[in-house]
Amino acid sequence: DLPRKWEKHGDLVMLPSNCFHLKVWAQLPQEQLWKYVAEALNVNRVAQQKNILNSDYRSPQVVMLLGDDTWVTHIDNRIIYKFDITKSMFSSGNITEKIRMANLNCDGEIVIDMFAGIGYFTLPLLVHSKARFVHACEWNPDSVTALKANLLLNKVESKCKIYEGDNRVVCPTEVGDRIILGLIPTAEQSYIAACKALKVKGGIFHIHHNVTSIKNNDTEKGDIKYENLTCNRKIKKDWMQWALNTCKQLLTILKQVKSCNSMPGWCITLVHIERVKSYAPCIDHLVLDLVIHHKSLST
Repeated sequence: DLPRKWEKHGDLVMLPSNCFHLKVWAQLPQEQLWKYVAEALNVNRVAQQKNILNSDYRSPQVVMLLGDDTWVTHIDNRIIYKFDITKSMFSSGNITEKIRMANLNCDGEIVIDMFAGIGYFTLPLLVHSKARFVHACEWNPDSVTALKANLLLNKVESKCKIYEGDNRVVCPTEVGDRIILGLIPTAEQSYIAACKALKVKGGIFHIHHNVTSIKNNDTEKGDIKYENLTCNRKIKKDWMQWALNTCKQLLTILKQVKSCNSMPGWCITLVHIERVKSYAPCIDHLVLDLVIHHKSLST
């Protein structure tokens, strides 16, 4: 049961949970075993990932097998991430989405990262996408500590304000051109706060979600436009159903919390569905890109 893949963070290798379980491994001198593993993988420290704690923070469970220091430095796409592997998550499987965010043109934009973590999307948006400013919400104190360090390491600390606590309470209102809702399996609990955070003129949403089977009932599109919808994969019916249901849900919230004053009502254009990865059998991690605007600005 040797591992077929692993994650490398600087001089530390993170082994998956499904390896080194056979009795033969337990019969070997443990310190020597992990030294051999470290030497084979050209690292100094070895850790193993266990199941993620089902808590509000989605904290990782990690066992150090060789070495004591749990802080690592990881470089992705010329961005430095420093974090404690026992306190904060880092998913290498999301690298394509980090790169996609890095390739956006956010020049002059105010971005709100509703679930900032250690800076997974905040940093690419500031370093590469040239966002003018990011309001970063995060309620895990350990992730906040890492986020502060990472802003300094990447020299963008002057362009970010951190709001520590529940984003439904601490998130600023009517300031965002672009809203990142980067929590799986769902960020639905923060849709109201996200709508309140949007500028009066509207803006762009990026909504993460783990999509499973959805009833195949037809959904009226109403004030939802998707004629030019794109996707990096062939769009499944379940994905489309989730996207339309999400748009309908957001339209209902916008009508309740976002006054249009003399402007016409709200309209949502469904721009893109990004499949990030397969999360589990029949479950896909998707990101929905939406443009929210007033009907008079529809095209």
